[in-house]
Amino acid sequence: MVERYTVRNTVFESGERFPLLMDVRTGLPLFDPTVFVLSEFRARNRASSTIEQVLRALKVLLLFCDKHQIDFASRMLEGQLLELGEVDALVQMCRLPMADIETPVNVSPTGTGRAVVSLESFRARAKKGLPEVAGDSAGMRIRYIRQFIGWLADRCLLSLSARHPSRAALLNARDTVVSGLTARIPTCKGRNRTRSRRALDDAAQERLWQIVDVNSPENPWEGRHARVRNELIVRWFMGLGVRRGELLGIKVRDMNFQANEVFIARRADDPGDPRVCQPNAKTADRLLPVSDDLARRTRHYILEERRRFAAARKHPFLFVANGGAPLSLRGLNKIFGILSEQHPELQGVFPHLLRHVNNYNFSKNADEQGMDAEKEKKMRSQLMGWSETSGTAEIYTRREIERKAREASLQLQSKMVRPLDENE
Repeated sequence: MVERYTVRNTVFESGERFPLLMDVRTGLPLFDPTVFVLSEFRARNRASSTIEQVLRALKVLLLFCDKHQIDFASRMLEGQLLELGEVDALVQMCRLPMADIETPVNVSPTGTGRAVVSLESFRARAKKGLPEVAGDSAGMRIRYIRQFIGWLADRCLLSLSARHPSRAALLNARDTVVSGLTARIPTCKGRNRTRSRRALDDAAQERLWQIVDVNSPENPWEGRHARVRNELIVRWFMGLGVRRGELLGIKVRDMNFQANEVFIARRADDPGDPRVCQPNAKTADRLLPVSDDLARRTRHYILEERRRFAAARKHPFLFVANGGAPLSLRGLNKIFGILSEQHPELQGVFPHLLRHVNNYNFSKNADEQGMDAEKEKKMRSQLMGWSETSGTAEIYTRREIERKAREASLQLQSKMVRPLDENE
């Protein structure tokens, strides 16, 4: 199926990245979604990644309207927005992967020109166990769609006179749709924490080191540069716990080899970054210590591997793709995709999981040193770039808490055991 709408990133001369929701048929940005994100998100200095998420949610709404032949402009003039069945169907669509949303649906044979809104198809899908997006992702879509519909209605209401016959009906329809969507946002209260993201245990970490070794016959990557770079990337993630955007945003000059430090900087809308989808830091600027071994390996990569590419001399970014261009987020994801594909025992190993590994190892070291819990939290927050009052550190200590709870439970149970009498 040919894609009807797409989100494309544009780069202004200032370096600002601004996503646009485009009509593929005309090649032009859609007016209402563009004005909406400009006034409601860009004007409030929201990140380009946030604006992109908003537009992807609105893409779901537009595809829904196309399939059910819903024209908000004409409906609002009649004091209408969505019927209750349409609200339910829209919420169900928000739970589907985008590939499934873009598949065509049957149009009603009744001659009304409107698509059939059938909840049975969605319920049958759930019974078959077909994939759906996570509850929090569906909830995010619904929230942005709710805000957009409310914005459309408010704009129309401002254009109507106080005596317009449709004004009161539209006001009521807006409140009904907004409250209806709000009531249908997944709460995610039933999330099973035992299946939440956890760090690799010691055995899995050792297996990872064996595989990513440059000279290992099990190394899944081809070419000397790729092997050296990818092992170094794993060491950066495991050793420093940085995020993807932080790693890809590091410039050679950010490394201080005399002090063995690296500066993790926020450089949103960097005009010197040629990547349209710019990797960026989410947390605060900070200086991180680099071990002698990691500094030595990084220097070797710069002097022996990176310099071989002429294109790498045209930009300052540390990690480069084969060919010399700055390594992109997609390229980084592909590295770990190949790793998981060729080594199923490491299925699901990806950059952010290694951030959890770093925190897991940090907790173990803190325990060995007998570190105070409050001090541990402050040190972790500093290294990760969070404020000291942030509660984010608790997310990364969950596995260690579970391990300690397990040990305490087993110790308690062992005190209840009495030797079995073989004669009984």
